Amino acid sequence: MVDSDNVESLDAQLQHLRSNISDLGYQLDSYRTKTAAALGAGVFLIFLAVLAGYDLAVGKGAAWSVLGITRESMVWIASGLAVAAAILLLVGIRRLRMSDTEGPARLESMEREYAELLERRDAGAQHITGS
Repeated sequence: MVDSDNVESLDAQLQHLRSNISDLGYQLDSYRTKTAAALGAGVFLIFLAVLAGYDLAVGKGAAWSVLGITRESMVWIASGLAVAAAILLLVGIRRLRMSDTEGPARLESMEREYAELLERRDAGAQHITGS
């Protein structure tokens, strides 16, 4: 027979497990977001560097000469963009390779355990009330 103390114990376990699921989900989402940001910024900067290089190669400096940027400065800007893009892409790729492969499995296991505890609590509460 299930008593009310057992239901309260299950409630405490559910609350603790819900907190752990929330924390782990936040950690996984945060890691993925930072990885995506590094890769996205790297791709954006590589496009800017390629466009700046194209402008330099073709010799059409109308856009940057209007801003008062010399050809030499544009070379430095394009080089800096390319280096920054390479660094961000390498950081993103490294984060992909170093990602926690067990995290999603742990999260799924915790969610299954939460569902089982919830069913046990609901079954115990129904048994106590006699419904």
